[in-house]
Amino acid sequence: MQKRLSIGLIIFSLFIICNFPMMVSAEADITIDAEAGFENKVKYNRGVPVQITASNSGTAFSGDLILDYSESYNIGAGLTVPLNLAAGETKTFQLSLPGMMDNSYSGSGAGNQTIFLYEGGWETGRSINFRGSKSLRPNYYNPEILFIAALTENADRLRGLGELQPIAGANAQVFYFNQQSDMPLPSDALAWDTLDYLIIDDFAYSDLPPETQQAVLMWLEQGGTILVGAGSNLEAATGNLAELLPLELSSPAETAVPLLENPVAAYEAELGDGARMILELDGRILAAEKTFGRGMVMQTAFSLGDEPVTSQQGYQQLLLDLLSSDQSGQYFQQSQSIKEQMSFEMGMANELFESFAVSKTAMFIIILLYIIIVVPILYIVLNKKGKREYAWMAIPAIAILASIGIFAAGAKDRIANPQIQQTGFFEVDIDGGLNGFYMNTLLSNRSGDYKFSSPSTTTMTATAGNQFSGGSRHDHAILENGSNASNLTIRNMRYWSVASIIGESHITGSGEFEIALSLENGNLSGTIRNAFPFAVHDAAIWTGTRLMSLGDFNPGEEKQVSEMVQTDLLQPVSPIGQTVGPQTMASEEELIEARKRSALSMSYEHLTQSASSPYLIAYTNDAIIPVILDSQEARVSAVHLLAQSFEPRVSFDGKFSISSDDFSIAVKPVDPQLAVQEYPDNRYFFGLEPGEYRVEYQLPSALMSGETAWSKLEIRSAPTDLEFSILRRDNGEFEVLPPGSADLSNNSGMYISNDGIIEIKIDKNEQTGYSEVTIPDIELEGEVQP
Repeated sequence: MQKRLSIGLIIFSLFIICNFPMMVSAEADITIDAEAGFENKVKYNRGVPVQITASNSGTAFSGDLILDYSESYNIGAGLTVPLNLAAGETKTFQLSLPGMMDNSYSGSGAGNQTIFLYEGGWETGRSINFRGSKSLRPNYYNPEILFIAALTENADRLRGLGELQPIAGANAQVFYFNQQSDMPLPSDALAWDTLDYLIIDDFAYSDLPPETQQAVLMWLEQGGTILVGAGSNLEAATGNLAELLPLELSSPAETAVPLLENPVAAYEAELGDGARMILELDGRILAAEKTFGRGMVMQTAFSLGDEPVTSQQGYQQLLLDLLSSDQSGQYFQQSQSIKEQMSFEMGMANELFESFAVSKTAMFIIILLYIIIVVPILYIVLNKKGKREYAWMAIPAIAILASIGIFAAGAKDRIANPQIQQTGFFEVDIDGGLNGFYMNTLLSNRSGDYKFSSPSTTTMTATAGNQFSGGSRHDHAILENGSNASNLTIRNMRYWSVASIIGESHITGSGEFEIALSLENGNLSGTIRNAFPFAVHDAAIWTGTRLMSLGDFNPGEEKQVSEMVQTDLLQPVSPIGQTVGPQTMASEEELIEARKRSALSMSYEHLTQSASSPYLIAYTNDAIIPVILDSQEARVSAVHLLAQSFEPRVSFDGKFSISSDDFSIAVKPVDPQLAVQEYPDNRYFFGLEPGEYRVEYQLPSALMSGETAWSKLEIRSAPTDLEFSILRRDNGEFEVLPPGSADLSNNSGMYISNDGIIEIKIDKNEQTGYSEVTIPDIELEGEVQP
C-alpha cells in the first residue's frame, strides 16, 4: 500500500514539474513603447503629449497602465488609463500630462521605473512585469525656447522657422505637422500646451478631425497663439477658426512689405471686428491680430510660405517681429513654476485649518473640573460614605470621561465631514471668462481614499507628501483623464491628515466688472458695476504698489467712484510686499486674511507676464472652482481673488511728462541659463549674475492711441561698474550711456519703438560676481498731436 502511494506521489510530482513552465507561460507578454513630447522634446512647466504603443504576444490582458510624472519637485501623481489587449493585439494611443521634469532632480532617480502595468486595475490588481520602455526619457527644454508647430502641405515652405533665434544661441524647435504624420495630432488641449505658436499656411485645416479642431480652439482660448498665412478661400479652409480671423481679404496685388527687399503678392485687407493692426505700409494693412480668451489669432495679408517670400533675406526677421508682437508668447527664465511656488507660499496658509486651534478655555475648564472632582470632591464623598476603596474604579472612570471631553472639544469640527479650503487667483479675459490657478486643500475625517472630479477645462495634480521618500507617485495620487472630465484620487490618507490639489482652471462665461472710469486733473471718477453672478468684497484698484479700497459689491451692484490720485496716469501693477514664512493664526479671521495675502502675492506672478496697466481686484467667497469631492459632503471655505485690467479714459491736452513709475518694466536675461532675482519692495532693484540682460520699459497703452511728439528723454543711472546702453530704433544698434545722467532729448523718438518700448542693455562682467543692481530711471516728456 505504501509502495503504491509513493509511486502515485512521484507521478503527480513529475506531472506538476513538467506542466509548470506551461502554466507560467500562459500569461500576458506585453511590450510597451513610450515617447513623450513632439519628437521626444518637452518643455519644463508645460503640458506634455505622450504616445504609447502596447503589444501583447501572450494571453489576453485587462488592467491599467500607469505613468508616474513629476511636474516639479513637490508636485506630481500617477496618470492611469485602462488597457485591454487581446492575444496578439497591438494598440497605439495618446495621453497628456500636465507637466514633466527630469526625475533625477526629484529624488526618484533617472533610471527608476515610472511606467507600470496593473492586471485587474490599479485599485485591486497586481503589478506585472513587461518588456520595453520602463520610463519616459525625453529631451528637456527651458521655457524660453520657442516651440512652433507648422501645418502646411509642403514642409519645405516653412523650413526657415528652425533658424529663428528669439534668445541668443537658442534656436526655435519646429514641428511640421500634417494629416499623414506618424503621430496623429492630439485631441486634447493639454497636449497642445507644449507649443508657443501654431502656424497654418496653405493647409486644409478644416479637414482635421473635429475633436482635434476643438482641442486647438480650447488651447487658443487658454492662451495659445495661432499665425495664419493668407490664401484663397481661407474661410472655408480654416474650419472652426474662420470666425476668429482678424482680416477680411479681397483681391491680391504685388505689394511692398517691411523688411522684404522685393514686393510680394498680398491681398487687399480690412480689419474685422475686434482686430488690431500690427503691420502696415503706406496705409495698407499687411497683418493684424485678434484676441480670443487669453489667446491670440494673428493673420497676414500675404502667404508665409510662398518662395517669393521665404527666399528673401528679411524673411526671418519679419517672422520674429510678427511673433514677438504677441506678448503672451514670450517666456523668460523663472527659477520655479507658478504651481511650485503655490505649493509652498500659498500652502503655508491654505493648509492651516481653523479647527486645528483647540480652545484654551475649554481645555482649562475640563482639566480644572478633573482636578476638583478627583482630589477634594471624590475624597470627601467616598470618605463620608466609608467607600474609599472605590477610588481605584472612580479615578480611571473620571479620567476616561475627561479624555473624552478633551477629544470632543478638539475634534468637534473634524468628525462629521471632511473640510476643504480653496484659494485661487484669476484674471478676467476679454470674453468675460476667468483664467487662473487654485489650491484645493482637504482635511480628512477618516482614513482611506478621497476622489475629486473636475471638467476638462480644470486641471488637477497633487502635492507630494515627501518627494524623497522613495515611493512611487501613484502610491500617493492617481489621475484619470476622460474626454469631458477628470478624476484625481488621493490615496491612503490618515485620519485628520491634510492633502492638497493644485491646478489651472478656465471658467467661461463667468462674468466681469463693467468699468467706466476717466482720469482728469488727478481725479479718477466714473462707475464700476459687478456683472458677476456672485458677491465680491474688499474690491480695490491696484495701481503701482497702492490699493485704492472700493468696498463690497453685490451681484449687479453699481457704484460711483471719485478718488484723488494726484497723477496724470495710473501706474501698472507692481508687487506689494507680503509677509513670507510661517505665521501664527489666532483666529479664523486671521487665517482668511493670510489666504487673501497669499492670493494677492501669487497673482502678481500670474499677471506680470502681460500686465502693463492697473487692475481692479476683488475677492469672492463662492467656491467657483469646479472641483468636487465625490461620495461625500464637505464643508468648503473659499477665498478667490479676481483681477481685471482696465485703462481709464485719459485726455491729454498739450504737454505731459511721465517717469519710470508709469512704465511697465521687465528685466530678461539673454542667456536662458541666468536667473533674475526680483525684490517686491523695490521694483527697480534686481539681483543679477554676470552676463547680459535687457530691460524693457513699456509705455502705458493710454499714450499709444495717438501720435506723440517727444521733446525730452533723460536717463539717470547710479555710478556702478556696470555698462548700460540703449537701443536706437533707427539703426538697431546699442548706444553706450555715460554714468550718471544722460540727456537724449535731441533724438527722443529714435529710442522708442512703435510699440512704445524703450530697451536698455546691461553688461555685467565676470569680475562683479552676483550683486544687486538698480536699473536706470527714465524721465520722458512729450505732446500728443491733435
